Parts: sequence; structure tokens; C-alpha cells
Amino acid sequence: MPVSIYISFIMYICAVTFMPGPNNILLLSSAGQNGLKKCIPLLLGIWSGLITVMVMAGAFCTLLSRIIPAAAPYLKYAGAAYILYLAWLTLKKKPSGEGSGKDTALDFRSGFLLQFLNVKVIMLGLAAFPGYFLPYGSSIPAILLFAVTMTACCGAGNLIWAFFGSILNPFYGRHYRVINILMALLLLYCAIRMVL
Repeated sequence: MPVSIYISFIMYICAVTFMPGPNNILLLSSAGQNGLKKCIPLLLGIWSGLITVMVMAGAFCTLLSRIIPAAAPYLKYAGAAYILYLAWLTLKKKPSGEGSGKDTALDFRSGFLLQFLNVKVIMLGLAAFPGYFLPYGSSIPAILLFAVTMTACCGAGNLIWAFFGSILNPFYGRHYRVINILMALLLLYCAIRMVL
């Protein structure tokens, strides 16, 4: 895989995973209510579930491309279409309201299982692997590099939301239009780069 494609992949993942989503909102709420230290089991569960889902997504796309080799080029376009859809949703996104005040689940199991129900995470894996990795090989090391990179980028976003949730939430609320436009343009660039 060329370095420029890998950098584009990292840009895509950061653009998508640093925005509000189920994991980040849960961490924002949990850290705001209970402190970061009590969120560590939840963080570890999210990251463990995330890497597991990414390995499964990479393996699924690899298996599909081997069973139906003609499907591999089309998976790339499906991934690019999903990225364009995320760009559209990002443009339309408005800041969420304040938390409900309920205590959120802070255990490892909750964070782990959330990844198997988190459609955003599953679709990220199914969209990114065929577009960025599959054209350059689908070996076990490629699947592991994909899963580790996804988890590291998502994990960085999770930590930012957990650490700076009280700062990011008001900032995003005031400047969400500009942030959404920038993220949508970055996603558009990533979709174009994926298919070219």
C-alpha cells in the first residue's frame, strides 16, 4: 500500500471518528458525570470491541473478494458511496442537547458489546477496508494493520472526547456549521481519493 493512500485512510478515519457518535457521546457523558478514571473500563471495552469488529470486517471483505473476485472493485465504490453519505450527514448534523442526567454504564462489557451494535463502527470497517486495503492485498498483516490503525485513530478521538468533553461540547455547539463543513469536505476528498 502506498504511503499516500495510508495517509488518506488515516485522514478519513480521523474525520469520521473524531465527530460525535455513539462511542464519543457515551464517553463525553460518562466522563462528565463520573470522571475519567471511572471511564477506563468503558474505554478498554470500546477499544477491545472496536479492534475485534475491524478484524472481522477485514476478514469478511477479504473472504468476499476471494469467493467472488469480481466483487472487489465494486466494494471500493460502495465504500466511497458510504463516505459520501457520511459527508452529507455531517453537513446536516446539529449539536446534540445536554445529557439526560442518567448515570451511564461504565463497564468493559458494555463498551465491548456496544461495538457490535454500533452501525457506524461496522459500516466504517466495511467501507474502509475494501477501499483502502483490499486493492493492495488482503493478507493477515494487512487486516491487522487496518484494525490497529482504526482502533488507534478511534481511540484518539475517544480520549479527546473523554478528556475535553466539557470543552468540546460548547465549542462544537457554537461552531458546528464550520466544523461540519470542514469535516464534510475532508470526507469528500477521502471518497474521491478512494476511487482514483
